[in-house]
Amino acid sequence: MWIINRIGFFSVVEKPEDSKTKTVTVRARVRSDLDALRAKYLPSLGPTLDHGGTDYPFRAKAPKADFADALSRLALDIDYDNFKNEVAKKQGHGRADLYHELWDTLRKLQDPAVTATGHKSVASRTTNAWGGVLIDAQGRILLREPSNHFDGYVWTFAKGKREPGDTPEETALREVLEETGYHAEIVDRIPGSFPGGTGYTEYFLMRPVGKPAKFHWETASVKWVSFDEAPTYIAQTTNRTGSQRDLAVLEAAQRAYKRFLDATGLTGPSETGEAH
Repeated sequence: MWIINRIGFFSVVEKPEDSKTKTVTVRARVRSDLDALRAKYLPSLGPTLDHGGTDYPFRAKAPKADFADALSRLALDIDYDNFKNEVAKKQGHGRADLYHELWDTLRKLQDPAVTATGHKSVASRTTNAWGGVLIDAQGRILLREPSNHFDGYVWTFAKGKREPGDTPEETALREVLEETGYHAEIVDRIPGSFPGGTGYTEYFLMRPVGKPAKFHWETASVKWVSFDEAPTYIAQTTNRTGSQRDLAVLEAAQRAYKRFLDATGLTGPSETGEAH
């Protein structure tokens, strides 16, 4: 059993010796996760063993009945409406980003390309497009409206496929310029590879540079919106796979933006770039 909650990540198994002693072995990648579990939910968790196995560096044993009670208390303690935001608050954005990457991987289970065995070909998992999420000096993000709402997209992010010889960064910057009219600079990578209707897309966090130019005919208009406003616009897209992807990109971009502010020591949106 894997358990991922706001205090840590655990793998719980019954080893051969556990079946005789009615215990379970609780394993972790980080020692402090076991310490937190013991302190808050499972006081009967035994001492932590260092490097007691080949895959998890830390582990400890607990009575199985006590572990079951701890699971109940964990469930009763749920008082948040967004798990990844709660992890960021309790354990930091680094841990939340790792969990998001796991979430993004598991999201592929709902992809029709996944076979009955749960496996997917390497080719179908490969990222085949790159895009950008622009944030301006007011902390707003830029959405584009595809012409004629192509493929059911009403408001979305700029993205496109790589041309021969281009790097992912060059691809993303070119697509942003063509589809929004903005020259941009990359400030961070947004963690995750996001599934759409024809493949996977990765995104970069960007800020605009200079005044906008005319965008490509494939775009009808662009709009700066706040992070709070963006879900309402994205939800207008009738392509369900696309809207789910863009909402996931929005959430990941917001976390990346906060991480960028923390890393650079900037105190607010007004310091992140030019106003537009």
